[in-house]
Amino acid sequence: MDFSGKIVVITGASSGIGKETAFAFAARGAELILIGRDVERLQEVQTEVMKAGAKTAVFVKCDVSNYGQVQKTCEAIKEKFVKIDVLVNNAGFGIYRAFAEQEIEELERLMKTNYFGTAYFTKELLAAIPSGGHIVNVSSMAGKLSFPNYSAYCASKFAVAAFTESIYHELLGKGIGVHLICPIGTKTHFFDNESFDNHPHRLHYDRMMEPSEIARLILEAIEKNKIEVVPTLREKLAVILKAVAPSIYHKIMQTRYVKRQIEKRAG
Repeated sequence: MDFSGKIVVITGASSGIGKETAFAFAARGAELILIGRDVERLQEVQTEVMKAGAKTAVFVKCDVSNYGQVQKTCEAIKEKFVKIDVLVNNAGFGIYRAFAEQEIEELERLMKTNYFGTAYFTKELLAAIPSGGHIVNVSSMAGKLSFPNYSAYCASKFAVAAFTESIYHELLGKGIGVHLICPIGTKTHFFDNESFDNHPHRLHYDRMMEPSEIARLILEAIEKNKIEVVPTLREKLAVILKAVAPSIYHKIMQTRYVKRQIEKRAG
C-alpha cells in the first residue's frame, strides 16, 4: 500500500511502539503528526523520522487522558490538515499490582489513558477520516486474556478491544478500516513503572517482541485489512482454548501463576 503523502496521527509517539510505528510510516513517505507528553522525546522523534523519509512531521504535546487537551489538539490538527488518513491510538501504560492494593485513582488513571484516550481521539477525529481511511487501536493480549495483578490494566485493554470491535461494524459501510492490535510482552518503557519491581519480567525479557515488529504488524493490518492481530500462534491457541474449554484454560493459567510466584521469589 502506498502511504506516500498520507496523513498519519500517532498517539504515544515519543517511545516504544508509537515511535517505531512513526519510523515505519516515515519509511513509506507519510506525513506524521506525533502526539505525546514528553516534548524533548517528541522533538527527537520528529528529527529522526524526517531523516527516515517522512514527507513532513509535526508534534503536539497532549495528555490523551485529558479530554479538554484532546479537543484542542484535534481542532488544531483538523484546521491544519483537514483530513486524516490513519489514526493510530497507541498511548497507554501498565501497572502490576494486586487489586486489593490499588488505589481508586490508579484504576481511574489506567482507564482514562488506555481506554478513554483511545475513545477521545477517535471521537474528535472521526469526522476528518474519509472513506479509505483507517483507525488502528493498540490493545494488548491483556485485552483478550486476563492475568493476575493486572486487573485494572486488563479492564482498560478489554474496553479498547470491545470498543474497536463495535466501531468496526459501525464504520464498515463508510469505508473506514478499523483494526485491533494485541501485542504480547514488548521491549518498551512499559516495565519502567515501579510496580514492575515485583514482576519477573526480566527473566523473560529476551523472549519479548521488539516494538519494530509490532509496528510492522500495524502496517500489515492496514494493508491486508485485518480486523484483529494476535502476533503469535501460542497466544492464538490460548484465545481459542479459553473460548472452547474455559475450565482447562483457567487451570493452566493458575499453574503458570504459581510458577511465576516461585520465579519471583527465586529472582
